[in-house]
Amino acid sequence: MTYVRKNHLDMSAEEKERFIEAVLEIKRLGIYDRFVKLHIRMNSRDYLNKDGGRRYGHINPGLMPWHRQYLLEFEKALHLVDPTVSLPYWDWTQDQGTDSPLWADDFLGGTGRPGDFQVTTGPFAHRNGWVINTSVLPDGPEDPWLEGNYTHDDRPYLVRDLGGMGRLSTPEELQETLALPVYDSPPWNHTSGYEAPYESFRNHAEGYAKFPWETELGKLHGCAHVWVGGHMLYIGSPNDPVFFLHHAFVDKIWAMWQEEHPNVPHYLPVERTRGVPSLHTWLPPWFTKTPADLIDHTRFYTYDT
Repeated sequence: MTYVRKNHLDMSAEEKERFIEAVLEIKRLGIYDRFVKLHIRMNSRDYLNKDGGRRYGHINPGLMPWHRQYLLEFEKALHLVDPTVSLPYWDWTQDQGTDSPLWADDFLGGTGRPGDFQVTTGPFAHRNGWVINTSVLPDGPEDPWLEGNYTHDDRPYLVRDLGGMGRLSTPEELQETLALPVYDSPPWNHTSGYEAPYESFRNHAEGYAKFPWETELGKLHGCAHVWVGGHMLYIGSPNDPVFFLHHAFVDKIWAMWQEEHPNVPHYLPVERTRGVPSLHTWLPPWFTKTPADLIDHTRFYTYDT
């Protein structure tokens, strides 16, 4: 059976409560932190290898299918607690306020307090029992989103700085990226699609490529991580549950792009390619699905609109 992922703005109070309770329960069981550790392990390797080494989940075509399976596995964990729960999504092209219901005390809680940016409201506040067990901060000369050498950060509380850095992407920026007719292109990394004809929907969606008329680097997927700030800035980003709503929207963007371009390959490369997943590569660490198995999201769920 398939299920529906909703915009969080369209969820009922009961649906929100059930989602939060399921997240809290898998955290209590230690399952949530396994997802955090997995993302850190995969992300660190991907960024260290960004210029051509082996990558699966980031800075390569595998971004979309790898995270699609990651979210599916997370939903499976939630379903162990409550089979009625599914991931909502956060459309950050439309829903951009720090006063959004997303950040309400009865949902994800708000921004961090001045000084240490500790989240003190909502179910994921440290004082309400949410403890960070595995986190990271960058330790290297490059920008944080391209740096793979990390030290551990032993602060036990969730950190956010909503709107403290950067901005959220606009509907126009999303539409310009959705209009690109090629999923990805060589060299299959953070430099793909920089020049006309900009043949990398994936890299523009990920936020490492920009059009000549864009003044800033880091749109769409990337800028939402930066705008939330705190743990969302770095590879321990799943420590903040908004990560999953953010990536549910990134996943929806892939589905929207497929619908807009029905007659082109919905994943590239098709043939075996050094360093990155091909259409038929088993995705680690699960080795149960390939990008080909994950292209059609309607096998698993649909989106509300």
